[in-house]
Order: sequence, then C-alpha cells, then structure tokens
Amino acid sequence: MGTCEPGFGFVVLHYLAPEMTRRCVDALLQMHWNASVVIVDNASPDGSGAVLKAEYAAKKEVTVLCNPSNLGFARGNNVGYDYLVNKGECDFVVVMNNDVIIDDPQFTRKVAEIYSQTAFAVLGPDVLNPVSGIHQSPVSLESFKESDLREVDGRYAGYLRNYYWKRFKWSLKKALRRSGPKKQKQAAFYPERLEGVVLHGACFVFSEIFISARPYCFNPSTFMYLEEGILQFECMRDGLKMVYDPSLRVLHFEDVSTDVAFGSEARKDRFKFEQTRKSIAVLLDLMK
Repeated sequence: MGTCEPGFGFVVLHYLAPEMTRRCVDALLQMHWNASVVIVDNASPDGSGAVLKAEYAAKKEVTVLCNPSNLGFARGNNVGYDYLVNKGECDFVVVMNNDVIIDDPQFTRKVAEIYSQTAFAVLGPDVLNPVSGIHQSPVSLESFKESDLREVDGRYAGYLRNYYWKRFKWSLKKALRRSGPKKQKQAAFYPERLEGVVLHGACFVFSEIFISARPYCFNPSTFMYLEEGILQFECMRDGLKMVYDPSLRVLHFEDVSTDVAFGSEARKDRFKFEQTRKSIAVLLDLMK
C-alpha cells in the first residue's frame, strides 16, 4: 500500500430481502468514501437482482452482478471478490452480508490504521445484533477441534433422523411448557484486540496481504455455514494473520435472507443441519 489513500471495495451478497440490501448499500453510499460497491445477486427467485441492477444503474460506484444460479455463500461472495480484485483498485476488500449495516464514517480510516499497526491479512469487527444486544464476534477464541466438529456432526445427524416427527414433539413440548421469564444470553463483548480467533462471518476485511496470497476469499467447497472456521484454519495453516478489533463495529440484523427464503423455522433448521454437516466434512478433510 503506497502513500496515497488506500482503495476500498465492498462485496454485498444478495438473496431475496431487497429492502435489507438497499439499507446496507445506501448506508455505505452515505459515507461518501471513494470506494466500489459490488452487489452479487445469487439468482434470487423473486427477480430482485434485476430490480436492484436497474435501481443502481446511475450510481457509478455500484455494480450489480447477477449469478445465473444460486452459488451459496462462499462461491457467491467469491464472484464479487474476484471482480474487485481483477479491477486492481483495492487495497482492502470488505465482504459483508446484506443484513449488515456500517454506520461509522471513520470505518475505512480505522481499517487502514489497524493495518499499519498489525499487518493483518483478515480483520474482523465487533459484530453486534442490535435486536438482541448480543456481540457475535469472535465466534471462538481458539481453532475448532476435530473432536468438537465430529460431536456436532453426530448431533446434527441425530436431529435429521425422523426430523419432522421430532420437530413436532419439540413444538408440542414447547407449547405445553409453562411460560415464565426467559433468561437473557450474556452479551460477550471482547474489548481488546485479539489475534488468531475465529471471526464472525457477517463481515470480513481482507487486506492486500490476503489478496496477493489467495485466489478467492472463501473455500469454494461449501454452500453455506462454517465458512469462518474453514477460513481461520486455512489462514493459520498458511501463516496469514487474523485480527479482531473492537474499535470497528457493524450492526448485524441476522438471518434476514434465510428467514424470507424458508418461511418456516423447521425448514430453515433442516437446511442448516444438512449444510453444516457438509461443511464439517470439508473442514475435517482439510485437517488431514
């Protein structure tokens, strides 16, 4: 990175929920950064990709790419990342969900400052769910263990056996359970900068070190889930520094697209269990 102002690019993966994508992109445009924004439509069945392409046609800083099929999280984001990297204008590429809002005008300045101090390959902000008040990053302070992955895989396999009958029993028990005050999850906020942790997948900042070392941002072998664990493993393996810094914060309005896509909680959970098991198999294979 030279002495001139660093170049930034933002990848926003879109699937359904166009109103959330508009909020995400418009928040970026309001910052008036000299940055490129790429919306990647993952073949949204409601045709919202074409609608967004028409809406942002007059914005020279915004490009809308429409995938012919749904490539999933990793490969869908890779399309936008590849587009920005090939333009050759970005020192940093920020890959973010469409349900993430960046409302800090100093975000890009802070990223450049943290890079000068740490020489990170991948940077993760404090990811705050404004509805629950839960701080979601880091996901883990240490690498995922093979034994833990196998335990989760076995548990999810059990859930999927006779899934809908079990789901009915869970729903019945929940309905019969006496209602009472619910315990609030403890909001685990880490106030110090950390290295080598598993960062939350809602928002990653990739530096020129990462860009020069890898042809894609996410391992393309998965469809959805566990991308952050696979990325952390690969970065640790390849000597690429991952940093969490709480001076950066983004708001994460979680699961907006998947809620719209699946409608019912039962269908969404089944999809999560199935795809997570496939992603666990990919990570276990990498660990060999």
